[in-house]
Amino acid sequence: MLKKVHASLGRSRHAAGKTGRRARGIAAVTTTAVALTVAATAAYGAVTDGAETGSHAPKRIGTAPRVPVGATAAGTTASGTTLHLSVNLSPRDPQALTDFITAVSTPGNPRYHHYLAKGKFASAFGPTQATVAAVAQALKADGLTPGKLSSDGLSLPVTATVAQASHAFGTGFKNVRLKDGTVDYLNASAPALPADVAASVSGIVGLSNVNSITSHHTAVRLLSGSDSVTGSHPRTVAPRTYTPGMCSDFTDAAAQAGLADGTDYFSPGKLAANYGMTSSATAGAGRTVAVFEMENADPNSIATYQSCVGTNTSVSYRYVDTTAGSGTPAGTDQDGYGVGTETALDIEDLIGLVPGASIIDYQGPDADNATDQNLLDVYQQMVTDDQAQVISTSWGECEPVMAGATASAENAIFQEAAAQGQSIVAASGDSGSSDCEPATGSTAKAVDDPASQPYVTGVGGTTMTGTGSTKTQKAWGVSQDGGSGGGVSSRWGPVIYQGGIATTTKRAVPDVAALADPNDGYPIYILDDADSSSPEPAIIGGTSGAAPTWAAAIAQANASTACQTNGRVGFLNNALYKAARSSYPTNFWDVTSGNNSVYATGYTAAAGYDEVTGLGSPKEAGLITSLCAAKGTAATGASTFHPLSSPKRLLDTRNGTGWGLSSIPSTKPLVAGGTAPVKIEGAGGIPSSGVTAVVLNLTVTGTTGSGSLIAWADGTAKPSTSNLNWTGAGQTVAASSTVTVAGDGVVDLYTSSTTHVIADVQGYYTSGTTGSTYTALKPARLLDTRSKVGISTSTKITNAVVSLKVRGHGGVPTGASSVVLNLTATQTVGSGYLEAYPEGATRPTASNLNWAVTGTTIPNLVVVPIGSDGNVSLYVHGTSHVIADVSGYFSTTGETFTTTTPQRLLDTRKTTALGSGETLALPIAGADGIPTGVKAVVLTVTVTGTTGTGYLTAWADGTSRPTASNLNWVKGKTISNQVMVPVGSDGKVDFYTNSTTNVIADVAGYMS
Repeated sequence: MLKKVHASLGRSRHAAGKTGRRARGIAAVTTTAVALTVAATAAYGAVTDGAETGSHAPKRIGTAPRVPVGATAAGTTASGTTLHLSVNLSPRDPQALTDFITAVSTPGNPRYHHYLAKGKFASAFGPTQATVAAVAQALKADGLTPGKLSSDGLSLPVTATVAQASHAFGTGFKNVRLKDGTVDYLNASAPALPADVAASVSGIVGLSNVNSITSHHTAVRLLSGSDSVTGSHPRTVAPRTYTPGMCSDFTDAAAQAGLADGTDYFSPGKLAANYGMTSSATAGAGRTVAVFEMENADPNSIATYQSCVGTNTSVSYRYVDTTAGSGTPAGTDQDGYGVGTETALDIEDLIGLVPGASIIDYQGPDADNATDQNLLDVYQQMVTDDQAQVISTSWGECEPVMAGATASAENAIFQEAAAQGQSIVAASGDSGSSDCEPATGSTAKAVDDPASQPYVTGVGGTTMTGTGSTKTQKAWGVSQDGGSGGGVSSRWGPVIYQGGIATTTKRAVPDVAALADPNDGYPIYILDDADSSSPEPAIIGGTSGAAPTWAAAIAQANASTACQTNGRVGFLNNALYKAARSSYPTNFWDVTSGNNSVYATGYTAAAGYDEVTGLGSPKEAGLITSLCAAKGTAATGASTFHPLSSPKRLLDTRNGTGWGLSSIPSTKPLVAGGTAPVKIEGAGGIPSSGVTAVVLNLTVTGTTGSGSLIAWADGTAKPSTSNLNWTGAGQTVAASSTVTVAGDGVVDLYTSSTTHVIADVQGYYTSGTTGSTYTALKPARLLDTRSKVGISTSTKITNAVVSLKVRGHGGVPTGASSVVLNLTATQTVGSGYLEAYPEGATRPTASNLNWAVTGTTIPNLVVVPIGSDGNVSLYVHGTSHVIADVSGYFSTTGETFTTTTPQRLLDTRKTTALGSGETLALPIAGADGIPTGVKAVVLTVTVTGTTGTGYLTAWADGTSRPTASNLNWVKGKTISNQVMVPVGSDGKVDFYTNSTTNVIADVAGYMS
């Protein structure tokens, strides 16, 4: 794909590829030209899992590395070969680290933008000293000598021979000859450590030196239009005053080749203008951007570019696992371009867009000699130094080829960066949907690492012509030049920030895009000793240009007044996708045409998110507002209730209500493991601030298997509780839930299996005193159509409205404004639904109960305003008996509500099922911070493992059991329902079941 083109002469030379790998001097015992399989025979120290038991039994960590396509066996690796290894340790509490990153990235969270200070990661999230000591001792016991623990506590270096590593880790080694002739080594099986320490180790890197890391720039168009601008004579470009345009040395050479700014290339000024970025000599002032490189740089090329655009940007160099001057000299022609070309593109693009920033080049060993350990060392140094607020990398590796241990170690490093408030952008690759093709020849769909990493922003590519109102963009995807890398990760599951936007079963790539087409690419100066002894003007493309362009956009945002007031952007993806949900056209240029079918049929750009250009290219002004959002404050404390006159639908994945981008809805279901963010504040008649909790009727429909749904405040830790449960495919199940609202006004819904989800709001709580308060009642039955309770007949209701008298019944006074009812549909015929609303009001379009088949029994709690006549209307669509039990009411004389962090208070699956006719007393006061004197509690109660048809009743301990019920079920069903139950004077509530079942109770809040 890579070739060098001299624009005026039309002379080209095909290049072998961008990695430039050469055969290394690996000692081999034997060489055989036979196909190599993954199950290579272990030559040293084989381990048989299970042969030993106990804490010292060996346990394998991860999997064996994949053998590259086309590789052949090249003998057993010599036992004396030196290995530079890294034993990578897991954070002490991975979930706590994930929750911290979410918190510092979510407006309204008390921790928002309160990032970890430099050097504090090890003490906050690194493994404990005891863990480090145990791992180190295990290594020593196996004859290894671990080095000094990394400053972040995540890795222990070890230098060993192949023989020592084979003995210690129970794996053999093999040499392999890759398709380009390179001879590398790899371990034949996953490494093993004693079981008592293996769980603390995320992976061991360095057991293989098979590596296909490559830069993601395209062919270079050298502007060698005449002898005056090329040849062996030293080139000089006179320094000038800053201008966002290119100097005459460049523009004259471009003009001789018939190339124009804004059509065939984009000068910094025109590129910035198209993305709404600032063009000034001080743009990005006070910010630092770090670039990841695996080659020597040519400082003279960078100086020449600075002279051309009139900048004096600070550029410094940091060497990792190498020294200045080591490796292939910059400018050496290699594979059709000069060494240092990638570095020149990255740094010069940044200089043009953020000349006021400082740039640090973190340089590792040459890519063609580097190992995965070198790669990790560079990233780790960039993060632990914590000098740059933005990190840009234009290098990557095909995700399926990268070892799992390396990917896991990267992930921990990138999480550390997110915790410290560092933004990381990565080029998504130039091979379209077939990222592995250059390395292995495979045209199967694959994405690039690190762009696919969950804590990295993957940047795809576009082609662009024109400026201002004449600007056009489409996806970059031309087979002879390359195309935007993108697709679906094979390694990482669905990520919370893409919920409803990229509705894929795993992490989708890229996240965003920018200019990458070399036919309208980036103007730079580079050195290639095959053509000249001094830097030459050139035009280049690739997602290697798109990544630093986005890095510059983030640096400009960080330098803005808004970010200086509210804190730097930090982990970018949460904020990016929130910006797309809130105001997509304001924040992004949507790219709607083109594809990335370079080697095989790939993906097509479309309205909204796509796996070619992600969300699109930046609109800087809008993004600054979104990325630098005010911190906000979550409403807390005692709260009062505000019912809605009728339920309002906030989410319906079937038709795109509240699902997808602000202007482009999605109709795809929520995937297994996916999360749907639901905007609460400012939606459906709810105020834009001050909301502490919301009462939602949650419904799943079109289920694909058994599963559960969890609802919680966005930006906080996902709880281990559940709000809704179902037992199979094709079901429609609903349950009411009271959910805490985060400071950003959003709640999250997670499902464990793929299903459509509906969320209807019934009312909300605020921290003010203007709403109503709650009085709990001893549950009483107001309606039972089976036995003429509350109605004059005992026939099922069919497509009709039942008028339910509320005020003056079951303890509900005349001053009550809303009533809490437990509604149950039973003995249903076919499918149907039930709606509850104030009598005299228009029947709403949202339902409270749903059923899909004959014979269903299903309950749900509703909070419904009372009509002026004191009644509530119940509409049945379909045929069913209906039961209504009153639990309490809202008025001006009750108790206020306080939210709690969702917590499981009861799970009899861990003890003994609640037997038929038995009563269980559950302590409430003192649990999850609930005070003594509490009057009522809000619980989600679930029955599972039901042994027959039955019901559950909840009531205040120390009082008589009511005749009403809270849950009803038929044998084999798992049913959930919210209950608002009074608490006894001893701080307990009671549960009674008439049929043996397991009972689960999760708390959402309390009244006091």
